Formats: sequence, C-alpha cells, structure tokens
Amino acid sequence: MAERFIAGILASFLFAFGAALLYFQDRSSVLFVAMFTFPTVFLLGIPQSIVIDWVMKRLPWNKGSLLFLLEAMLYIVAGIIATMMLFLIVMHTFTLLLKFYVLGVAASLLYFVSLRFLRRKKKALHVA
Repeated sequence: MAERFIAGILASFLFAFGAALLYFQDRSSVLFVAMFTFPTVFLLGIPQSIVIDWVMKRLPWNKGSLLFLLEAMLYIVAGIIATMMLFLIVMHTFTLLLKFYVLGVAASLLYFVSLRFLRRKKKALHVA
C-alpha cells in the first residue's frame, strides 16, 4: 500500500509540473493544477488502482505483454472515469472538453508507470 502512496505523490508532482509547463505554458498554474491533482489521485485514483489490481490478479492469462497492455487500458479508463467524477463533483456536469480527458488519461498513465517502476525496483531489491 505504501508503494501506491509513493507512486501517487510521484505521479502528482510530475503531472502538476508537466501539465502546468507543457499544457498550460504557465509556471504560476502549478499550484492550481496541484490543488486538483493531489486529491484526485488519492481519493479517486488509488481506489481505482486497487480495483485494477484485483481484476488483474484474477485473470488466467500468462502473457506478460498482453497483461501489460490490458492493465494500461484499464488505467486509461480509470483516468477517464476519475476526470468525469472530478468534473461532476466540481462543476456538477459531465460535459467536458477533450483536453480534460487527455489530462486525465495522462495523469493515470503517469501513475501507472510510477507504480510499475516502484514495483520493479522493489522486486529487484528483494532478488539481489
């Protein structure tokens, strides 16, 4: 569970700075983006990640690359759902611009990559 929180912090920082600098082209929007990113990752993203892990453990497949792609697709769907839920809570509407869906998918994939990286590092430390 600790690796989920560490991955959440890492992905939130990367997303907040990346979105503010690359997407909004404004350093002053880092705080604004972070204000929405951190609660969304921790209140919506981590529970979705737990559900994704639960689903992935029950699959009978043995192909690593297929499981990786399926897990990535589940995180993409989770990013879209989290974005919709965030806008429903904040704006009381489901109507979103495409750029917000792109941001949600980018944030969820950043979390996915961060979590995979931490799990590989943990596994490498236990093997060595």
